[in-house]
Amino acid sequence: MRDIITNPYTWIIVLSIFILLLAILCIVVGRDKRNKGQRGKRVAAVEIGAAQYIGTREKQDDSFDICSNEKGVFAIVADGIGGFMDGDVASRIAVNTYIENYQLSNISDNINYFFNTSAIRANERIRKQFGDKMCGTTVVAAYIKDKKLYYSSIGDSIISVFRSGRLISVNTKQNVESYLEELYMSGKITREQALGSNKNRRLMNYVGHDGFKMTEAMERPVNLRAGDKVLLYSDGVELLTQIEMENILSAKCSVQQMAENIMNTIVYKTAKSKDNSTVIILDIH
Repeated sequence: MRDIITNPYTWIIVLSIFILLLAILCIVVGRDKRNKGQRGKRVAAVEIGAAQYIGTREKQDDSFDICSNEKGVFAIVADGIGGFMDGDVASRIAVNTYIENYQLSNISDNINYFFNTSAIRANERIRKQFGDKMCGTTVVAAYIKDKKLYYSSIGDSIISVFRSGRLISVNTKQNVESYLEELYMSGKITREQALGSNKNRRLMNYVGHDGFKMTEAMERPVNLRAGDKVLLYSDGVELLTQIEMENILSAKCSVQQMAENIMNTIVYKTAKSKDNSTVIILDIH
């Protein structure tokens, strides 16, 4: 035993093995750090801001949530229908259902399938909760991965992209007003007929009723650029004009500050009635 300990060749062998193990450890740790850094960059490539305002309503019927992970960034805004008693409950059920489905799904396999199944499950849960009682919510949802925007829309909430100083809506509202406008543009009705409806803001589709129709299908994703901002917002934000929105979004500040500035502008804007307002801003880097 003493001969082994004092043998210089033994120490050389032991030292060589130690150095080899140390080198292998450094390679493994370095690779793990690089992978974590890449995941962080993909997630951090989207800066997130969000804000909400109750308006002149008695309660906040809007709900929203954001999930940012290695899959990408998922955001949702649900506007509970204020004419029904439990719009706030319906909107929260919808948001929770989409988020749960997102966390459990491999969304990249079939994104439209994810949006449709989430909407159907949310509709079923709301109907189970309220039975024959009228209750429902609009939904706009967005998924961003590799600078591509995938979206889903039910009702009259809005998804827009702000680019080069212009705010452009990417979804179509599912209400009578939009339906009549489409009929007029296709030549099926006259301008007077299109303007003659006194219920032109009535929803034609929403989550939470027996006649629920599928979510608005996305034909292809929107290709995003660095500097673009994706907005999801309830229709209460439309109290602001497009110019007001574009001025706020053009300011040099964080997107969280932009979201708060939108709400503050609504707060101080003169109006007899102000709906619930919610906005999520996703800034692409």
